[in-house]
Order: sequence, then structure tokens, then C-alpha cells
Amino acid sequence: MKYLTLGSTGLTVSELGFGCIPIIRFPKEDSVRVLRHAFERGITFYDTANAYRDSEEKIGIAFSGMRDKVVLATKTLMRSAQDATAHLDNSLRMLKTDYLDLYQLHQIAQEQDWLQVTGPGGALEAVLKAKAAGKIRHIGVTSHNLQMAIKMARSGLFETIQFPFNLIEEGARELLGVSRELGMGFICMKPFGGGGD
Repeated sequence: MKYLTLGSTGLTVSELGFGCIPIIRFPKEDSVRVLRHAFERGITFYDTANAYRDSEEKIGIAFSGMRDKVVLATKTLMRSAQDATAHLDNSLRMLKTDYLDLYQLHQIAQEQDWLQVTGPGGALEAVLKAKAAGKIRHIGVTSHNLQMAIKMARSGLFETIQFPFNLIEEGARELLGVSRELGMGFICMKPFGGGGD
């Protein structure tokens, strides 16, 4: 396994990460076994979301007692500070940790989303407060909208950007270039096109 530094975060991660949507389909014991198998093969970066049903709980069980050996990233779809705080606290509880390596505002695709999360009482306000309190080490964002993703990358508010990157996505290379120019970590989403034919 190759390891690299995730942009300017200083986090050392496996080049191949583990996206945790698929483990929602498996019973708890099987999921834990799969996660530990991935770790034994050198994968140290695990990306999930509060919305991925019980994936956070399964990750918390799988890596209990070895928190310092994995990099945990999760996300929230919430747009208000109050709701994002509730999501964050739930994620910390389910993942059995008192901090997250990376917390991402999820699927900011439209201007309305951007205005909600960055405005007064928006989710970004809560995330910055949580970072100051030590609950979050780094802040990222995800999107499926290329122009919005570029705008967010250039905002200077985030250390990582997650975006679909595969053979059928157009424009992702442009965003990759922008993220490299800015020293941001680029997290590849849907490398196999989300299973599409």
C-alpha cells in the first residue's frame, strides 16, 4: 500500500481509501470483519456519513481501541448549525471517538446550499466551533456540481474536496488541477461510477 499526505492537512492516509456505503448492506459482524480485513491490508482512510445508516456504528466497533491507527472522515447533509451539531455529536458517539480527523459538509451542489451553510446560523458556523473545541481536526466539503466545487475550493474555507472521479465523469480533472494548485486534498468519490454500466 502507498501512503500520502492528504493535501495541507498533514494527515498521512493510504492512497486507497474505504468508502463505507457498502457496509450498510451487511450484518454487523460481517461488516466489522470486512473493515478489519481492509485495515490488515494497509487501508487507513475510512470515509462515511451520518446518513449511511449504521456504517458509523460498525466502524466504531471495528476500530475500538485502535483509534490512532486510522483516519476517520464523516459527513453531514445538514445545513443549519443546530442540525449539524446534532449530527456531529451523533457521529462521535457512533464512531466511539472524541474527535474526527475530517468532517465534511456533504453535497453542497446549489447556490442555495452554499448560502445556507455559510450564512448566519449555518452548518459551517457549527463546524468551525467544533474544530476550535477539538472535536474536528480538519474541514472538508463534497459536491457533485463542478462549478460549485471549484467555487468552494477557491473559497479558502476547506482543506479537502470530495468529488466524483471516474471514466464517465466530465470535468473532474479540472477540479483535481484546482485542488493541486491550492494544496487541497482531493478525495475521489465513486471511482467505479457508483456501479453504473
